[in-house]
Amino acid sequence: MFVLNARSRLFTILVGLALSIAVTNAHGQWSQPELRAELLEMRRVDQDARLKCLGSAEEQMKCFREIAEKIDAPHTKRLNEIFDKHGFPSLAKVGDDGLRAFMLLVQHAVSDEIRERVKEPMRLAFERKEISPDRYAAFIDRLLVNQGKPQIYGSNFEIRDGRMVMSPVEDPPELNNRRRAAGLPPIEEYAEMLRELYKIEVVLRGKEN
Repeated sequence: MFVLNARSRLFTILVGLALSIAVTNAHGQWSQPELRAELLEMRRVDQDARLKCLGSAEEQMKCFREIAEKIDAPHTKRLNEIFDKHGFPSLAKVGDDGLRAFMLLVQHAVSDEIRERVKEPMRLAFERKEISPDRYAAFIDRLLVNQGKPQIYGSNFEIRDGRMVMSPVEDPPELNNRRRAAGLPPIEEYAEMLRELYKIEVVLRGKEN
C-alpha cells in the first residue's frame, strides 16, 4: 500500500505483516452498528479507488494524489467528526472489522491531527490486544516519520532509486529488542518478507551499499 508523504515527497510504504490477531466480540454484536456500517463503507470506497491505480509508477502516484484530494480529504474530515461524537471506535462499539477499517482510514488521513487524537486510545487498545502488533507499529511509525522523527519499530520504508529503504529509526542496535517486546518478528525477517512480496531490493538502516 503506497502512501504519499507530502513533507518529504517520498512515498512511504506501510506494510502490515499477515499476523493479525483474531479478536471478535463474544456475542457477535456491537454497541454502535450504524457507525460500524459507515466505517466499512468508507473503507470500501477507499480500497476500490486505490485498486484502480494501475500503470507506471508515475501514473500510480498521480492516481494516489487525486485520491488524497477527492477521497482522503473528506474522509479525514469525517473521521474527526466521528471522534468528536463517538470517541474512539473500540472493539465493543464497532467490532474487529469496524476497528480495522477505522485504522486503515486513519492511516490514509491527509493530516496528522486525527492520528494525534487517537494515539492514546490506540495504545490502550493495543495493550488490550484489540489491535495487532503490526498494525499498531505501522500507525506509530507513520506518525513519527510524518513529524520528522525517527521511527520506533522499523515498519516504514521509502522508495529511493528503485529500492525500498528503511526510514530513520531510533537507536538501531535496540530495534529488534523493541520489536520483540511488541510481539513483532526480527527486522531481518520483515525485510525478507518485503523482498518476496514486492520483488525489490530492501535496504535496512546502517546496511546501505
